[in-house]
Amino acid sequence: MKELKEIKPLKGFGDIKFGVSQDEVLKLLGEPSEKETIDVEGEIHEVEVWSYWDDGHSLYFEKDLNNVCTNFETDNEGVTLFGEKVFAMNQDQIIALMKTNDFSDFEIEDDPELDELIVFFHEAHMQFVFENGRLELVSWAVAMNDKEEIMWP
Repeated sequence: MKELKEIKPLKGFGDIKFGVSQDEVLKLLGEPSEKETIDVEGEIHEVEVWSYWDDGHSLYFEKDLNNVCTNFETDNEGVTLFGEKVFAMNQDQIIALMKTNDFSDFEIEDDPELDELIVFFHEAHMQFVFENGRLELVSWAVAMNDKEEIMWP
């Protein structure tokens, strides 16, 4: 089984690129711990989520796009982003890292009731979820243009 350690905004995760098929993921990662189908809020399509709980990763496959991978999530503290261990960084350090790598368009959504803060980087199609000031989850998706057309890597 292949180990995923490097977050690659707009491209993929380690050696797995956006657009990869479920069969290819099976060859690289093996069977997931869990598979579930979800309806995306405000959308008419379904997404199948494959979770690899021991590694802290989830992969999302769009049913309308022949079940190819369009999104990743991880809470694995060993992953890197631009060569840095992202889960060892605070919000300001992550914002600085993203800016250094030409992703400067971001917005912060704060929900004090949940003690949750989300930093969205629009150009990178990434979000960083913090709880009580600590990074808990990173999620990133394939790029889309202004017409909502997918831009495969």
